[in-house]
Amino acid sequence: MRFTVLGNVYDPEFQVLLDAVHGNLTMSDYPPELDPVEQDRIVTSAGARKQLFDPGADVKKENFKKASFKMNFKFLSGKRSAVLVMHKPRLYHIPNNKVLDVLYRIPEFNGLFLVPSVYRCRAWSIYLSSKLEEVVSVALLPSKVGFNLEWWSNSDSDFIRQGTDNDGLASPLFTAKQKLPLIRRYMRGMPVPDPEPGDKFWVEGCPGWEPVDEDGYEDPIWEEDYEPPVARVWRRIMCKSNTARW
Repeated sequence: MRFTVLGNVYDPEFQVLLDAVHGNLTMSDYPPELDPVEQDRIVTSAGARKQLFDPGADVKKENFKKASFKMNFKFLSGKRSAVLVMHKPRLYHIPNNKVLDVLYRIPEFNGLFLVPSVYRCRAWSIYLSSKLEEVVSVALLPSKVGFNLEWWSNSDSDFIRQGTDNDGLASPLFTAKQKLPLIRRYMRGMPVPDPEPGDKFWVEGCPGWEPVDEDGYEDPIWEEDYEPPVARVWRRIMCKSNTARW
């Protein structure tokens, strides 16, 4: 899935939209926050298993004594699996205060995605399995030139992607949010009210496609009874006064 970037909430042009719904908030007064450095973050899907690092008999293990990260990943047969590794990431995000609540009121966000947070890191590696049983070794080593880092792997597959950034600005993972669809009106023609206290203003963004299988093809089992997550959240809110449980 590819996104078309339409703008940034910190651009001066965006302040015009913000002033139309809230004249007392300026985005420059709430700059993005950079959280402390985290431990190496590993995200795995079903069918992928972490194992102790072992590069194999043909590789000298002493070459990896100064590795910043090293690990093996076992992928099970018959299942498409993936692994994402981020080296010492930091979460870069919009402040967790009233900013997101105010942004919800901007009608131009209807049908769009908002990216309120991204992970930044110096190095990342992602691997997508080919449904074969295999063990992939990866290690992050000091570069032979300067203070750079470089990846090593025992795999030369086209399904592996790796990158480094000395400034720690690589962003392989982010959060995409959409406005919670509220259609509660008391009378025809009345504007949609703001969410009641306790409601979530933003929900995880729904993919722009119907459910697919692990190979990216449309999944036929969902053709008749698929309900998008946003619709399910809306239904629960509308029916929360009922005794039925979902």
